Amino acid sequence: MTGTGQRAHTFATPRGDAAGAPPSEHVRLSARLESGLICGYSFAAGTATEPVRAGDLLRALEQSERVVWLHFNASDAGARRWLEQSRTYPPRALRAVLDRETRCRMEAEGEGILVVLNDLTFEDQADPEEVATLWAYATTQRLVTARAHPLKSSDRLRSAARAGEIECSGFALLARLLELQLDSLATLVNAAAEELNHIEDWVLGGRISEQQARLGRVRRLVAHVRRHFEPQRAAMARGLLRLPASVTQEDAERLRSAGDELSALIDSAAGLHDRAKLLQEELASRIAEETNRNLYVLTIFSAIVMPMNLIAGVFGMNVAGLPGTENPASFLWAMLLIVFSGAGTMLALRVKRLL
Repeated sequence: MTGTGQRAHTFATPRGDAAGAPPSEHVRLSARLESGLICGYSFAAGTATEPVRAGDLLRALEQSERVVWLHFNASDAGARRWLEQSRTYPPRALRAVLDRETRCRMEAEGEGILVVLNDLTFEDQADPEEVATLWAYATTQRLVTARAHPLKSSDRLRSAARAGEIECSGFALLARLLELQLDSLATLVNAAAEELNHIEDWVLGGRISEQQARLGRVRRLVAHVRRHFEPQRAAMARGLLRLPASVTQEDAERLRSAGDELSALIDSAAGLHDRAKLLQEELASRIAEETNRNLYVLTIFSAIVMPMNLIAGVFGMNVAGLPGTENPASFLWAMLLIVFSGAGTMLALRVKRLL
């Protein structure tokens, strides 16, 4: 790690070179950024939130009294080139974006915090547990984020910015981003818990039809939550122990609170996974019990009709010397014999306490 005084690790922008490139070069890069800059907002206490467009980046980055959030599309070539040449990201953070790094990280980088985290995807047609990567770098005055796929937390932060919510530092914006992510994750986990409660009531009540598929979906969902967000919990636990000195006590508390909440949600998901596993075992036991009961009924029925079938088979043989072939009452006697054989079998089973 290089020293904190190097420009590549800070958002310090000398006059006339706000993005680390000559003004003419900045204008040319900004012209290519129209599709790559998803949104940008400038915040200051006591004033309205101002949107930042691609052509306004130079002016926005020069306003040291305001906090700026820039959100980029990492799949856009213009955005990637602008990030590479504008020095809004320090080298290690930029490499994480350009290389599409997916390993969860939260670590001090110069005077700021580099964050690589998973987030729930925003597409309506996607499964609710699908995730994608968000890259972020925060300092006292800036938060720069990038994503390759639409994400819920960044979209909710954009909605909050549009509504005029103010954050007084880039670290506070990062904490707000994490809080919004945790809100979405909590909604997902709570929905899974509610679904599991319904399934448990139905299974214990004996209504086991179609519950196996629903229980499988719940187990899959909470397993995905644990798989994708457990690394983020570990990364946040390490990163929150070594925050930069520029992070205020208030912002540090918000970040630690977000880490604690994420840990609680992961523990809740683990508990739901264990409950679902036990409930699936209970469901399998009840299904096996019902199957055994049906097989028992079928076995008893087979035992009762076996002598009846034997008698009917004997009298159905078309051979010479079969008794009763000339007697008109033979059919009645054969039917009575079949009925009495079935009744005798049922009596024997009852005496043996098998019926």
